[in-house]
Amino acid sequence: MAFIQNFNTLLNNFLESAGIWGGLLCCLLIILEPILPFLPMFVFVTINLYVFGYVLGFIISYVCAVLGCFVFYIVINKLLSKKAYKFYKDKDKLHSLVKKYKNIKLETLTTIISLPFTPAFMINLLAAISGLSLKKYMLAEIIAKLFIMAFWGFVGCNLVKCFEEPKYLIIIVVMLSLGYIVSKIISKKYDLE
Repeated sequence: MAFIQNFNTLLNNFLESAGIWGGLLCCLLIILEPILPFLPMFVFVTINLYVFGYVLGFIISYVCAVLGCFVFYIVINKLLSKKAYKFYKDKDKLHSLVKKYKNIKLETLTTIISLPFTPAFMINLLAAISGLSLKKYMLAEIIAKLFIMAFWGFVGCNLVKCFEEPKYLIIIVVMLSLGYIVSKIISKKYDLE
């Protein structure tokens, strides 16, 4: 409990001292998140919601997340797709996975991307090296990021309230559990592990 209160105090101090620059830094970090998967997306979305308000913060986070995926796809596709092909062409299982991924249906891709515990870095990397069309990939990202941003915004904004009102903690635990279970089922079904 003390950790959460200290984190909340630290976050409030950061927001008061950084102001709009904190939100802009978060926008940059959201754009970089597909390339640097260790960055905590929910923290940046939460800060944007606090700095810019719920509606504008959501829109800004959403646009930055989609832009980050677009940049990641373009960079990896142009720089690594040929090198990656040389690497996986002789490895049957990996080659089979990449081939399946190239022909994945839009609704399946959208579902996979929209699950909060799906390893987004791997999904984005597979899209870029598999030859998946940019149009299909971006359409799936545009649709899926709506759900991801809503999820992380809810989790981030209600984390502090969880300890004041347990009903929020129950809602978040249920959301996280459902997301995890569905992610695991889909991951096994499509052999993504």
